[in-house]
Amino acid sequence: MRRGVTVAMAMLIGGLVWVERGMAEGRPAANRPEIKEVGDPVLLSRTSLATEMRRNSDLRYWVRLYGLPEYAEIQQIEIQEPFAPYEVRLFYLKGNRYIVFGRVHVAPSLYDYGVRKYVSEIDQADIDRLLTAQPAFDLATSPATFPETAAPWVVETVPVEGQAVGE
Repeated sequence: MRRGVTVAMAMLIGGLVWVERGMAEGRPAANRPEIKEVGDPVLLSRTSLATEMRRNSDLRYWVRLYGLPEYAEIQQIEIQEPFAPYEVRLFYLKGNRYIVFGRVHVAPSLYDYGVRKYVSEIDQADIDRLLTAQPAFDLATSPATFPETAAPWVVETVPVEGQAVGE
């Protein structure tokens, strides 16, 4: 009897671990098989993009240099240390550019460090998806303003409109 219960418990635990792994695994990103996407991308509003610019130095530099993108979105990804578990993706339709940025945790004193992870042309599937989406902001009515860097003691953990990423 005990042996049967032990075997049943082991099978149950093994099944739960298998289900959890299956749920945690993401799908490979287009043209980037090393990145596993979790869930669907979410368009960023103008405010959210400004917040992400405060958190990511390379993103802030890029937008200051090349201007605001037509579309910006955030995509949760599987954790790959030292990167944060999400990426910010910019789409410049006029220049046919797709740029991905990731935040990097190096040290507590470097609170806004980020890097450009990927640059390519926009896939036709992404263009189709973006053209049917509602733009996050209107470039014609939104003047370009660039936020200053946040103070080092401010730790922000909610990157998208009140929904925590990676929890």
